[in-house]
Amino acid sequence: MRKQIICSRLPLFFLGTVCALVNAEGQTRIVGHPGAPCPNVQYASIGAAVNAASAGDVIEICPGTYQEQLIVSKPLTLRGIEVNGVKRTLIQPALSDLAGLATEAVITVMNTTGVKIQDLVIDASHNTVNSCTPGLAGVHFFNASGALDHSAIVGAHLANPLGCSTNLPFGNGVGVQVDTSQSGTFHVSMNNNTIHSFTAYGVEVTGVGVTANISQNTISGVGPSSGFFQFGIFIFNGAIAQINSNVITEGLCGSLTTADCINQRSEGITLRAIGDGTVVDGNIIDNAQSGIFINGANKLRVTNNQIGNIDGMSGMDIQATASGVFTNSLVSGNTISHVGPIDQDASNDEEGCGINEYSGTGTFSGNQMSLNTVNDAYCGVAHVAADNVESGTYFNTLYTELNSDQYPSSYPPPTEP
Repeated sequence: MRKQIICSRLPLFFLGTVCALVNAEGQTRIVGHPGAPCPNVQYASIGAAVNAASAGDVIEICPGTYQEQLIVSKPLTLRGIEVNGVKRTLIQPALSDLAGLATEAVITVMNTTGVKIQDLVIDASHNTVNSCTPGLAGVHFFNASGALDHSAIVGAHLANPLGCSTNLPFGNGVGVQVDTSQSGTFHVSMNNNTIHSFTAYGVEVTGVGVTANISQNTISGVGPSSGFFQFGIFIFNGAIAQINSNVITEGLCGSLTTADCINQRSEGITLRAIGDGTVVDGNIIDNAQSGIFINGANKLRVTNNQIGNIDGMSGMDIQATASGVFTNSLVSGNTISHVGPIDQDASNDEEGCGINEYSGTGTFSGNQMSLNTVNDAYCGVAHVAADNVESGTYFNTLYTELNSDQYPSSYPPPTEP
């Protein structure tokens, strides 16, 4: 447990200073089921401990299943603990529209800072959401800052997604949002978690004033077989993120036609009208229709990612429509392999490249693409003339580089020489 040293100067006649070692995290409160082999239990429910806690307290939760839906609105730490070699604390409530919130979540963190969630299994599968309202999430940060570490976030899947009136039903592993009517700065870090069994977003971060650190997570979707768009990590509407060393898998088209697959596609990382300074580095993305989809960015760095097994679209798709610009950005050191199939669809849809910039979608300037490696694709890089491409390495690509400004409707035919 973290400690800090507090020192106080004594009256002059003592001629000295005395220091004490105190608990900087506040009081520890222990939750456990009655009769369970967990020592020093004080509360039978997490909610009771949350209600009793003061800012800075730590709530340690013994192994077991807790059917509780929680709202945390003060700085607390919620931590699963090990007892007698068992370390699995499952929070699995029957979700309801709690407190009239726009999103049903297992844990809602709202209107506070400094909340830490650690070593918990957070299961949203016991829900009855069958439309886009209300939303659904495992963990929802709303006007809040905090951290989510070493946890499993599962089951944020709509019971009847076909009843949703839009093509993007809410079903988020982790959602980070702000009330657009308020101003504020919020930061959420998500590290070393596993996130799966969600409908739309593994992680969604949105809003001006929101920053996120998303690192070393494993995110698993099912791809277009769900019938909806699906995103591993989705950053948009002015949010800024550091996205590092995650492993993201989605799903391939299977028996779907290319057109149908694109219309209900999965994307590993999606950046849409993001804030300046976002970094995407060292991620592994596999089995998707687009590995990284960028639509509107400035001062973005996309570096050292490994993208493979992409069908329907391209390893990296870049547009400027959402914000009007893709500017002053670096795409470097990425390795992209197996983008296909290499057929007439690749030509007609202008896809199937390692990196693909969409001509005519906005202003492109000041961007550099360098040291990217592409193996087994229709083309290595398709780029607008305004951008600088250098030192690319291309293996087994039908076309190494294409100037996409020269192809307003289709790329060259996929004909082997």
